[in-house]
Amino acid sequence: MQVPVLASVVPSRSSAARVVALGAALFWVLVLSLIADFRYDGDIRALLCIGEEMRHPPAFDSVPTAGPWGYDGQHYGAVATDPFLRKPATIQSIDAPSYRATRIMVPLLAWLLALGNPAAAIVVYQLLCWGFGLAAIFLVARWLAAERLSPWWALLLLAGTGLAAAMLRSTPDTAALFFTLAALRLHARGRDPQALVLACAAALARETSYLVALAIALDELRRRRFASAAAFVSVPLALVIGWQLYLRSVLGAAFETGTGNFSVPFIWLKDKLPTVFQGGHIWWMEFFGLCAVVATVLSMVVVATRPSSWTATELAFLAFGAMGLFLSYNVYCETWAYARALVVLPFLAVLIAVRQTAPFRRWTLLSVAILYLLSGAAMTRGEVREALEGRTLLAALRGEPPASAGVTPRVPVGPARPLYVLPVANAQGRAGADYKTRLEIANLAPIENRIKLELLPAGTDVVPRRKMLVLKSGQTLSWQNAVDELFSFGGAGALRLLPRFGPVTVRSLTANVAAGAPQGTLLPALTDDDLIRSGERARMSGLAHDPVPEAAVRTNIGLLNLAPVTILVHVEPYARSPRPLGRLDQQLGPGEFMQIDDVFAKVKAGRVGNGSAMVQTSSKGGAFLAYASVIRGPDAPAVYVFPEKERSFPAPPRD
Repeated sequence: MQVPVLASVVPSRSSAARVVALGAALFWVLVLSLIADFRYDGDIRALLCIGEEMRHPPAFDSVPTAGPWGYDGQHYGAVATDPFLRKPATIQSIDAPSYRATRIMVPLLAWLLALGNPAAAIVVYQLLCWGFGLAAIFLVARWLAAERLSPWWALLLLAGTGLAAAMLRSTPDTAALFFTLAALRLHARGRDPQALVLACAAALARETSYLVALAIALDELRRRRFASAAAFVSVPLALVIGWQLYLRSVLGAAFETGTGNFSVPFIWLKDKLPTVFQGGHIWWMEFFGLCAVVATVLSMVVVATRPSSWTATELAFLAFGAMGLFLSYNVYCETWAYARALVVLPFLAVLIAVRQTAPFRRWTLLSVAILYLLSGAAMTRGEVREALEGRTLLAALRGEPPASAGVTPRVPVGPARPLYVLPVANAQGRAGADYKTRLEIANLAPIENRIKLELLPAGTDVVPRRKMLVLKSGQTLSWQNAVDELFSFGGAGALRLLPRFGPVTVRSLTANVAAGAPQGTLLPALTDDDLIRSGERARMSGLAHDPVPEAAVRTNIGLLNLAPVTILVHVEPYARSPRPLGRLDQQLGPGEFMQIDDVFAKVKAGRVGNGSAMVQTSSKGGAFLAYASVIRGPDAPAVYVFPEKERSFPAPPRD
């Protein structure tokens, strides 16, 4: 009587495959979200692992950095912004253009799906990397279910080292993996034309995936299907060579072949073993990875001893395993690298293992997936622990500071309110002026503090540039040309600072340094208390203007919209008369900064010695910051004037 109940509780094989896929998706969404949130303030683009010492295309300007040099995902993401390498900036941002751009499939697909938009392409590229990884797990589960085997074995592939490295570092190896498996599955079902298309895609996603085309070709030769075998050998190879010829025509002398990734088998062991047992301790990620290599060699022997059972799947396993034998220390130096190159092996091992009836053969093959899973679990755990910085997950979710900050629970800390610096500049002005911004940040928190900096460049549709600073308790940092030193940016804008674990003080001065070092007192940053909101108006006094150009007397007014909507700001310049000289209306998008140069000239004013300007917004929910910079002569320094709010006033009518 219990059998019907159990049948209703235990999912069918097809349902189990979907459960496996859903579990894998939930696991990786959680892991990637945690790392992005706690390490990069929620910006998933940072998982491209951008190196702050590297050159990048403009689309990467707002992506948080991940250390000095970053990781491989940044190069493939750069290709996604310009897959045909038409822009010199793209080529300059890739460490080995001919090597990276050979793996064109995912970057090109991302570029096409993003309709050529570089900023969107890098996000689509990441989504494709993650999506293909999850699809590969689902494909294996469905494959097992179709052969009336348990799909639950696919759970061994959930966080294998190669998959985990590609997911955590946004590399296209997951796509090569998926296309390889899909080509083998379609070939097994007798759908060779579709299998050929996917074999081509696999080779263009990662050139070593051409081995799957060779494996299928050998299987076709065994069946005396010579035309099909020739197609699998020649078509993917022709596409790879054709793309290489295109890259050679684009790169010219910069085109390079050969990466030094192959050598005599196992010669790398003498250099590898000391890193696994460093300092008398076992590095578990590397230990399990090394064991997985040994298990792969044993599994190759197990598979090779029964040639009568070979299909394209077994031949592909032997081909990729043989490639692994000849990889050099350049690849075996870390599990991240060789597990990505051999990412297909544990997937193929599971598919082959569950078909075995002999326990020894089955568990030898399964040990490949199990050991890579243990190595990948150690890798993923280390990444999450690093993101949590010694905190428990609950403490991190509550926003508590890292344990490394050395704070006791009795110390009240938490996010401080944002600060704003405006203007900031690294730009040329009139008559040879050279404006730079001196910046000083002091941590007032009793612990190590993180300050997120956002540069809001002047202009419309400009993406903010971001930087994360870490200051110890009481530490002060300063820059003479902050915009260039922190962001490598040329131009003007505003700066927003978001302290994470306590208050900071920020002082700055933007001045003309053409005649030498900037002089003058540093000014404190603005806060939300300085916001001018809808229904309020504020006046800036002590402004000046001279219509004679040689006098070089003028007033500029800067505005920064901090509302989440587009607003209309009204600027009314005054001389001595109580009536305004005119009105300037300026529309600002969310987060947009702009400076109105020579405001009195724009209302055709005469000479003004002690003028003023009223600023306000008529937009519902509007909130903005403002300043005036007054220059009273060719060599005079800029004097900054900030608004003083007047009593609430009805907003002027909308135009």
